[in-house]
Amino acid sequence: MATTPAVASSRAAGKRSSRRGKLRRAGKGAVGVGVRRSLRALRWRLTILYTVVAGCGLVALAALAINTDNHLRDTRLDNAMETRARTAVALLYFTDDGIQLQDIRQDEVATGSPQLTVLLGNPPRRQVFASSAPVIPVRAGRLNGIAELAVDAGTIVRENGESDEGQPIRILAAPVYGDEGAVAGAVIVVGDPADGREEHDKLVAALLLGCVTLVTLAALAGHALSGRSMRPAVDALERQEAFLADAAHDLRTPVATLRTLAEAALADPSQRSDLLPRAVTLSARMGDIIDDLLTRARLNAGVHHLNKELLRLDLLVESIVEQLADPVGGPGAQAQVTFEAEECTVRADAHLITRAVSNLVENALRHGHRPGVPASVDVTVVRPGRISVSDRGPGVDPAVASALFGRFQSRGGSIGLGLSITLWAADLHGGSLSVGERPGGGAVFDFSLPADRG
Repeated sequence: MATTPAVASSRAAGKRSSRRGKLRRAGKGAVGVGVRRSLRALRWRLTILYTVVAGCGLVALAALAINTDNHLRDTRLDNAMETRARTAVALLYFTDDGIQLQDIRQDEVATGSPQLTVLLGNPPRRQVFASSAPVIPVRAGRLNGIAELAVDAGTIVRENGESDEGQPIRILAAPVYGDEGAVAGAVIVVGDPADGREEHDKLVAALLLGCVTLVTLAALAGHALSGRSMRPAVDALERQEAFLADAAHDLRTPVATLRTLAEAALADPSQRSDLLPRAVTLSARMGDIIDDLLTRARLNAGVHHLNKELLRLDLLVESIVEQLADPVGGPGAQAQVTFEAEECTVRADAHLITRAVSNLVENALRHGHRPGVPASVDVTVVRPGRISVSDRGPGVDPAVASALFGRFQSRGGSIGLGLSITLWAADLHGGSLSVGERPGGGAVFDFSLPADRG
């Protein structure tokens, strides 16, 4: 059987279109994967940054708390040592028999910590009193030295040093005055900075554990927050990919068909009078498809709003049916289409409703019939705003009915975006789209719009 130039051109254009479609899908997938990988990497970088910032803040606060606790311990020790020294000085007094120690021996300063020593003389050398255990071993020369400093200065003197065992200590000396106001000696108090070290170590351990726990929680919270903050970017990427997929799918067939018509008209001038009107109709349809895609993209991006207006739904659907049932290259060629309608007024976006109803009717004309049998489609419009499109095809399996409204899904193969766009238009208008079985065989699609409430 001989192949006509139009058929040959059609096959060649179909192969080229298929190859271009595969390349577009491969490129789109590579771009999508690359961008998603970049977004994931950015999310992890944001998580790490948030964790580092939170960790630095917590470490700084922990260090401040530890230093504050150290300072408070030192302050408490200094205050305790000074109080002990002043109490001892107040308890010492002189008589003709010399210094009297009975009061100090009976007071609590005679025991416990910080340890206390009383030296007499100027310079102080002779030890006349020392508190009982605990005892920190300190060389007599060291005690005599700080006592001389306090006597010479006439005031309290403090020093940091080491015990005979090499442990850090705090030393305080206060002058003691005789009855005539002359310096008679000094009181030396030796404090142990290790007092309270156990509580301090517990505080440090608690702070470290708290920091680790809070940094972990900060990392988890940062990861969650970075995910939420990047959700708009992911949504924008998904919308972009969906738009590209929709555009590629909706335009691929019309472009290939238009090229086929043009090549056929060039190859056989005698067919131009038949092919050119079909090419014009197809190009107009492509323009409508592009407008629909751009409108959908703007609506999804939130930069465009529905242009709702009062519509005679019955007249609008009638014009759509007449156009699609036109045998000049339309899907309704050789098909039987019946139309019944009640006068019906709704408030809706005419452009979107036209696209949604066109998708339903085209779907019925193309897929709602058995092989070799022309399509038979019934379209009805009833108040308040319900459009029913029924066919006499193989029907719909209830188990997969809901999947029909997904992108590129159908009961007999891929039908592109038609039903998904129709469902999308129904949702935007607050309506609904459902599918069921037609009595006697076939499917019924019901597209409902809310009634106009003025």
